[in-house]
Amino acid sequence: MLHWPEKPVNIITKWLKDHSPSLIVADFGCGDARLARSVKNKVWSLDLVAHDPSVIACDMSNTPLEASSVDVAIFCLSLMGTDYPSFLQEALRVLKPRGWLLIAEVKSRLDPTTGGADPNNFLKAICELGFTIESKDFSNKMFVLFYLKKKEKQNSVDKEINWPELKACIYKRR
Repeated sequence: MLHWPEKPVNIITKWLKDHSPSLIVADFGCGDARLARSVKNKVWSLDLVAHDPSVIACDMSNTPLEASSVDVAIFCLSLMGTDYPSFLQEALRVLKPRGWLLIAEVKSRLDPTTGGADPNNFLKAICELGFTIESKDFSNKMFVLFYLKKKEKQNSVDKEINWPELKACIYKRR
């Protein structure tokens, strides 16, 4: 990723800077908490292991954040676990109604021609969870970006969601 011409965290940083600094952000799988250091927003930096004192070490499917307490939930190359749907369910729990969900994912994981998941099935599952698609960006050759919003009112029926398997990341020179 060091040699990528553009990094998704930089695009997400720009997106946040183009929005209100009063938005409260949860950065799921934050790594070294770079996003928190790059914006004026209050950012909850969450990761399984804290490599920085500002990071809250926790299971991303069970964070210490209050329900409906954040305006933006971000997964920037961090849906790595096989239980990634539980991470997205936690984002749904902590997001306020109409809150933003931003997902940046390695393109090969969402490319059915190379064994990855079908991005339409991936987005369909997320929408069934309780989100609407605001925009999709496939323009970068290394990663895809999805911008979704939490529905104002959630479905009361617990329907089984068919989550696609996300293959292991394939990092290669291009």
